[in-house]
Amino acid sequence: MSYSIDDIKLGDMIWVELKGPDQNYGYGEVINLWKDLDTGYEFFDFHCLINGGQRSGRIDLIIEKPSVRMTSKLLQSRKEFNEIMKEKNR
Repeated sequence: MSYSIDDIKLGDMIWVELKGPDQNYGYGEVINLWKDLDTGYEFFDFHCLINGGQRSGRIDLIIEKPSVRMTSKLLQSRKEFNEIMKEKNR
């Protein structure tokens, strides 16, 4: 399925292909939508739960169905985050 900026809403949780981070994908909550007027590409900004930090993803690179490897990495990342927060609160 092909998505457009009109299909995405703030707060949506989305998987997307990324270039640059350790993992070549990201997952997180959409916090901003925008369009690059020079290229015509539509983007969204999100808080990545896989790689950490705020990232931007292209709407045409949204992943509809994540693989088992991707969902496993998400669970591992969340577990590591929770362990760090437990240590911090001690």
